[in-house]
Amino acid sequence: MSLLKKLFFASLIIFIVSILFLGIYRLSFYKPKEVAPTAKKENPAQPVSATQPEKDTAKISAISDEAILSPALSSEGLSIKYYSQKNGHSYEISFDGTNKKTLSANDLIDLKNILWSPDKTKVISKFFQSDSSTRFSSYDYSAGKGDSLDKNIREAAWDQSSSKIFYVYFDPKSKKATLNISDPDGSNWKKLADLAYSNASVAPIPQSGSVSFWNKADNMSQTSLESIPTVGGQKKSLFKEKFGADYLWDNSGNNILISHSDAKGGSKMQLAIVNYNGGEYSNLGIPTFVSKCAWSKNNKILYYALPGNLPESAMLPNDYNDGKIKTSDTFWKMDMASRQSERIIELSELQKINAQFDASDLFLSPDEGLLFFINKLDGKLYQISL
Repeated sequence: MSLLKKLFFASLIIFIVSILFLGIYRLSFYKPKEVAPTAKKENPAQPVSATQPEKDTAKISAISDEAILSPALSSEGLSIKYYSQKNGHSYEISFDGTNKKTLSANDLIDLKNILWSPDKTKVISKFFQSDSSTRFSSYDYSAGKGDSLDKNIREAAWDQSSSKIFYVYFDPKSKKATLNISDPDGSNWKKLADLAYSNASVAPIPQSGSVSFWNKADNMSQTSLESIPTVGGQKKSLFKEKFGADYLWDNSGNNILISHSDAKGGSKMQLAIVNYNGGEYSNLGIPTFVSKCAWSKNNKILYYALPGNLPESAMLPNDYNDGKIKTSDTFWKMDMASRQSERIIELSELQKINAQFDASDLFLSPDEGLLFFINKLDGKLYQISL
């Protein structure tokens, strides 16, 4: 090999060794110089950005701008319809409270409650009377026509499988009450059953051809739950062991939720479940009212508001139903298979808006991502993000 080639290869070897040595040194001993942050420190007294406002992450919020009555999902399940407590006007809003649209601007004085038909095109309206009694009327939105119902009607409910209504009629001459079915204007009526009481609650049994009824909750009396087929038949006694009971059927009609007083004249509430025949009674260990409960579509989850601040001297459910006391609620759900409960909103979330809640009229959005309710303390409609 020539002397020139020997010098070339020797130089190359020395170069490669030098590069390797330098790399090992940097990995072992070299530390990069720290660079000071260049972001400007925010002034906490100033907004983060005028063009990009901070997102409201509260799980619970009011979506109506006034006290309301009888909220219900629209027939398409894309909005909510309700009536104003102030003047009886009816409105429709999006789930977040926007896109408010007037459905009716008729003043309805002394309006107490609204019963929406299954397709949400008709309503039965319940009004206060000056003598503390009530009166009912019907209204068809599609036809723009209303009718006053018989003044002796005490209670009403829609048949969920047809456009007919159930109603309790009290005959002032005979002093007897009956359960009947008719068209919404009261025509084409038929008696279904004689009742031993006139102060009754009525609820159709889902996925069946029957209707249930019971004497309204009073913790000095046992509440008798009965049913009868809508096409005619014999009354059937389902459950009558508890005082001050109220009932809520699940969506299948296979089970019914019961809230009742712990004893005659009691001051504590209990929540239980029985099957469609009134059997297999099971106490759920939840001291709440069925008026604070809502079933998931598949009946596997029970959503409920748990009342607090109930005085020990209260007569329950009487004092609550009569409006003598208010509650301070927290919000929960129960897995009906495991009977395990968990909060759906933490106390810290409730403290964000510094508000208390006495929840009623609970219902879910179609995808069950939102739980809606009326807060009886301010009358507004609220939503909870689930």
